[in-house]
Formats: sequence, structure tokens, C-alpha cells
Amino acid sequence: QDVATCAGQDAGQNPPGVQPLKILIYCNIALVLAVAIAASIGYGPTLDRWGAEGIASMFAAAAICLGVALLPAILMTVIAARRPVHIGQAAFAGTGIRLLLAMPLLIAYQVVARPHMESFMFWATALYLLLLAIETPFAVLAVRRFYCATPSSKEGPAS
Repeated sequence: QDVATCAGQDAGQNPPGVQPLKILIYCNIALVLAVAIAASIGYGPTLDRWGAEGIASMFAAAAICLGVALLPAILMTVIAARRPVHIGQAAFAGTGIRLLLAMPLLIAYQVVARPHMESFMFWATALYLLLLAIETPFAVLAVRRFYCATPSSKEGPAS
């Protein structure tokens, strides 16, 4: 993109014809659907292997992982709507927020509720990675679509 294309974004406006919320709303929908589908597919094998305790820990891991995945996605949705020039920072911050919230919440749940360890660790890891794999391409698409380099950033690193 050249600087002329990005002129409207300096005031927090979107480029003509672009709807940044669509990408990120689809991301939020995809995250929820992925957890629902994964839990549906994993219900039977989890019940067979770990019983009712395994199912309870699967749902707990799903709730925590989905919650911490939706928070940064919602943050990016708000930034895309109000200040699209900052979408890159929101995407980067969202990844950090996700990691910094997921690990303490998963550990705290493990310590307090004492769910079935094997099932909980399996589902926490699987769902965290699944949601990260879904969220990352949406974030990259949003950044590539809505981030606009300023003239000074096109010149290269500062000396």
C-alpha cells in the first residue's frame, strides 16, 4: 500500500469499502464452533478412556481456553472498528494476553478443582493449540488488510 491509500486511516477510519468487523466476527464464530466440534468429537473417546471425570475436565478446559481466546479476539474487533491503524499492536497484545491468562487460569483450576489430570492436560493443550491455530490466520489477515505503514516506517529502521 502507498501512503495515499492509507490517508483516511490516520484518523481511525477504515479504508473505503472495507469492513474490518467481518473478519474478526468470523474469527469469534470460528473459535466457538471449533470448541463445540472438538468437544462433540472428543466426548465419546474421553468418556471411554477417563469416564465422567474426564468429561468434566474436558468441559472445564474448553471453557477456560475458549474464554481466553475470545478476549483478545474481542479486543481486536474493537480496535479494528475504532482504530484500525493499531490492529497490529492489538494482534500482538492479544497473543500475549491469551498466553498470560490461559496458563494461570488453567493452573488455578487444576489446583482448586482437581479435575482428572490426564484428561484436563490433554484437552487444555489440544484446545489451546487448536484455537491458536484458528485465531492466528484471522489476526494475520486482519493485520494485512487493515494495517497501514506510516511514511517513516517504510524508510527502514531508525539509525
